[in-house]
Amino acid sequence: MHPLRDAFRLPQVVVRYHELLTAFVRRELRARIEGSMLGRVWPVVQPAVLFAIYYLVFARILKIGFSDELAPHGPEGEGWRSTFYLITGILPWTVLAESLSRGTGVVLENANLVKKIAFPSELLPMYTVVVNHVYFLIGYVLLVVMEWIVNGSLPVALVWLPAILVVQFLFISGISMFLAAANIFVRDVAQLVPVAVTFWMFTTPVFYDLNAVENAKAMEVESLQLQIAGAQQQLEELPLGDPARPRPEDVARVEATLDESEHALRDLKRINGLMEANPMAAMLELHRSIWTYGDRPLDRGQLGRMAALALAVQVLGYAFFLRCKGRFSDEV
Repeated sequence: MHPLRDAFRLPQVVVRYHELLTAFVRRELRARIEGSMLGRVWPVVQPAVLFAIYYLVFARILKIGFSDELAPHGPEGEGWRSTFYLITGILPWTVLAESLSRGTGVVLENANLVKKIAFPSELLPMYTVVVNHVYFLIGYVLLVVMEWIVNGSLPVALVWLPAILVVQFLFISGISMFLAAANIFVRDVAQLVPVAVTFWMFTTPVFYDLNAVENAKAMEVESLQLQIAGAQQQLEELPLGDPARPRPEDVARVEATLDESEHALRDLKRINGLMEANPMAAMLELHRSIWTYGDRPLDRGQLGRMAALALAVQVLGYAFFLRCKGRFSDEV
């Protein structure tokens, strides 16, 4: 058996065992809602409450500004734009975080099934990703409804959502398979994943908009440059003793502030450049570009690059899983 070659046969495995995969997904969904008072209402209530919290805290209390390109349009929708920015970042990130957290230990948790020779253990990390995407879609439906109520229309670019979801699924599923297999042999993986995911989250624009920060800093630099240019012109034109003539120490203080702002702007540009190497930053950008009503067209080239990366991650992750699969029964 050649793991890399056999990794391309995953669709055949899914089709062959689709009933088993469906059963796992149903069991997980049922386990999340059974025994609670609200039951099936919880998958809708939870994201709705979170959306309300985001709007109240970030849009009304903190009034943090995010991308002005996001729906809904008009100055009256500024608070909603902040909410949309957060939601379109948090929803995909939650899928990644929960899928990796749950998927890393899922093979070990089902040791009794793994020891069965004919059992397709690759379905275990995959079904956790499917379950989290189901919850993601519930949240996205609420987002669509909220957009329709607030803005009265829906962006045409929503037709790209299925393609983005396929890319997202392949990317997360590949990582989940790799971690699930690695955790069988190195149990520390399950402890390291939450730490790594937390670090990854704060280096991904989930809760902040680097472009908005960079633009604000660029405007600050431009304003300081204009102040210095005006002060220097006054120093040349106004005679000594004129009360309107700026003091040299004031000009020097503004120049020092300008140097600090230019340094900060260079750092922001450098960080933005590094973000291009962060696949989840690109994924969030694709999700957010759906909601700009054409003001920021969806980058098809970026979608293509992410699709190629996601396919490579899925194939390599599954190949590693297959390579380790034969030793699972001895290690669990």
